[in-house]
Amino acid sequence: MKIVQICPYDLARPGGVQAHVRDLSAWLVRAGHDVRVVAPYPLDRAPLAGVDHCGRAVKAQLFGTGFEVSHARSRDRRALVASLRDWGAELVHLHTPWTPFMAWQVWRDLDLPTVTTFHATLPQDRTGGLAARALRRAARHFLTHSRAAIVPSATPLAHLRPQDAGVAAHVLPPAIDLAPWQAAGAQPRRADSATDPEIVFLGRFEARKGLGVLLGAWPEVAARLPGVRLTVAGGGPQEDLLHAAMQGTEGERIRFVPSPDAESARRLVAEADLLVAPSLYGESFGLILIEAMAAGTLPVAAANEGYRTVLTGPGERLLVPPGDAPALAAKLIEVCGDASARRALTAWALPHALSFGVEATGPAFVEIYRNALRS
Repeated sequence: MKIVQICPYDLARPGGVQAHVRDLSAWLVRAGHDVRVVAPYPLDRAPLAGVDHCGRAVKAQLFGTGFEVSHARSRDRRALVASLRDWGAELVHLHTPWTPFMAWQVWRDLDLPTVTTFHATLPQDRTGGLAARALRRAARHFLTHSRAAIVPSATPLAHLRPQDAGVAAHVLPPAIDLAPWQAAGAQPRRADSATDPEIVFLGRFEARKGLGVLLGAWPEVAARLPGVRLTVAGGGPQEDLLHAAMQGTEGERIRFVPSPDAESARRLVAEADLLVAPSLYGESFGLILIEAMAAGTLPVAAANEGYRTVLTGPGERLLVPPGDAPALAAKLIEVCGDASARRALTAWALPHALSFGVEATGPAFVEIYRNALRS
């Protein structure tokens, strides 16, 4: 098949949708298919090799999370669409379709059979607002014009209601290549892990990611675990919170790593004993949890709808109520202090993570594509 993957986001920026598009596309090529990836030009970097860039992006924010809005000039779209048609494009896989505007424009101009993945999940307390209603109307439009819909977990189905559009909906986790994470986890672990545990936070410094909850829990964790250290890696609008915590109680044991590259991020996670993921809402899946477990690092996570999809069975022990700093502190202290439980959970975590990897999920995407072309 000749497949066009359309991503509305800057592929040079870390993110779950971007990782999914990159890793699924690479796997499809290894499986014998031809793929072209369309995305806006990077915000502050040179164009990426192997990407058909179209449209310029600007930063935006909705429901407490940052993303990009892009727009493509008509002449640029015409040139790209002509190139894709000459190449023999057969199918479009459209990602997060309600993110304006470039992805809409190229998809509309191509007018090909389409599979659409809805990656985002609306906060439960905001599903009735004006923006949420607009997103639902946009979703109905894209569903009506898609031959199949994919969601990374059952969470978004309640507000998408694909059955109303008569479209088959498939619950399929994001495709992610876990081999680099496994390789990072195969390196020797720290000798002082048992006595001086390392906790890492990796992500955007924005309210919904729960950095403030973690920093609120930290003084109690540090007081109860004299050797514990915290690494906070990433960047964003809440960086001032981090700097204030580093000046406060037990702040000397907090390390700040600004926006690490992919290899450095994997190394930070693999070297830690626990990854903490306290996101309050808006997670349709738990990609960072899967990556951490593939690297041999246990996640302690907020029990939002997406993370509950990943941490099932024995993993439920690693969940805490979203936004509850005392509960998060207690869980971190509990898991750090119980070596036998950590070993048992780690033995469960790796095969569980691998069941979500692209080698396991890739064939399901191919089957959806084939059915879409046949319908």
